[in-house]
Amino acid sequence: MAQSVIMPKSGMAMEEGIIVSWLKKVGETVSPGEAIATIETDKAVLDLEAEAAGTLIAILREAGDRVPVTQIIAWIGKPGEAVPESPSAEKSQPAAAATAPSPGVNAGTGSASPGGGRVAATPAARRVASEAGIDLGTVPSANGVPVAAEDVLRYVRKDATPLAARMAEAAGIDPASLAREGGGRIRKADVEAAAAGASTGERLLKERPRSGDGPRPDSRVPFTSIQRITGLRLARSHAEIPSVTSFAQADVTSLLAARESLNASGGLRISLNDLTVRACTKALAANPRVNAVVDGDGLILKGNIDIGIAVATETGLLVPVLRDADRLSLPEQSRRSRDLAERARTRRLRPEEFEGGTFTVSNIGMYGISAFTPIINPPQVGILGVGAVEERLALDPDGRPVVRKVLNLCFTFDHRALDGAESSAFLAALRDLLESPIHLVL
Repeated sequence: MAQSVIMPKSGMAMEEGIIVSWLKKVGETVSPGEAIATIETDKAVLDLEAEAAGTLIAILREAGDRVPVTQIIAWIGKPGEAVPESPSAEKSQPAAAATAPSPGVNAGTGSASPGGGRVAATPAARRVASEAGIDLGTVPSANGVPVAAEDVLRYVRKDATPLAARMAEAAGIDPASLAREGGGRIRKADVEAAAAGASTGERLLKERPRSGDGPRPDSRVPFTSIQRITGLRLARSHAEIPSVTSFAQADVTSLLAARESLNASGGLRISLNDLTVRACTKALAANPRVNAVVDGDGLILKGNIDIGIAVATETGLLVPVLRDADRLSLPEQSRRSRDLAERARTRRLRPEEFEGGTFTVSNIGMYGISAFTPIINPPQVGILGVGAVEERLALDPDGRPVVRKVLNLCFTFDHRALDGAESSAFLAALRDLLESPIHLVL
């Protein structure tokens, strides 16, 4: 009897996935555990493994299709076995035909080539081109066929990342005019530097329509899967949780000096965010009610301290989890955090690396933001927002004015789980730890 292959549900929040590519063709044999397709969730790109041995007798959904979880996308059976009836059965013929394309045609591509066939391109390239409104037939491939997503981005953005290109467009800057030191793609920092160098008058002149010009067209940018799922979760959190944000400032003058001494050794470079996360784990251990999740009409105080670290990527915000953060040395914590962040940006994290966080840290201080109100990631009961380090005048013990460096902290908590005293105790403990670096570097 034929066995169905379904779009798996990878994580509680997953509602649909995208078929990136089929690794097996109709008629090929498969073994249990063998990868037969690659799928993209809202957080990662994964191999879909066969659960039964046999022959791939039908492919119901093509590469590039967005498919709800648990929907049948293929069948595995015996050679010549009839394909069972299913809601998606009517799509099996076009998809099966795609396994033997005619000359000039690539299954899963949606643009015609100048010669009349369909352009050979990866599913990711097809999606990027569709979102940008670009004809794949006009995109040159750096590595021959098929056209890759990077080729489309390079063509559309003139070697700029999507975020950098959007910022450049808003600032009236041509990305092609930016020369990046050492080569490589134009990124956000390059655009910011160019924008800072232009005078206000120059930017206004660029933005002012010329006499006789008609209205400039709007453009629609669809949400990525990550942005759409994140938006739904945060909207639900904002609507259902009675959240309150408390603000505090920590004098990190001594902490930054200690960090500089640590990094002067030439080994692993410790960031301010590493030290903040370390302080957070110690403050959570001293205030276990903050390291908890809501469970119906009660709380589960978590035994482990697993910190979710918000990472900005070009397709949206991801929050990989640093497991057992309180049991790690500072160097090991730093190494694991960097690894998680890098793999989050390249979509190489496993689904389980996003799950089970007990608390979240979101740092946007590098953008010069003093304070903000982060939204809780349910069922957690709190999230720490880290703002910029700012200089403040203060008096030393002798009454003389000195400049101190102050870190802005923003703690949003679920008022059902924590009252003002409990939340303030946590924030005060965090501040005290940041102001006493000896407790963090040991």
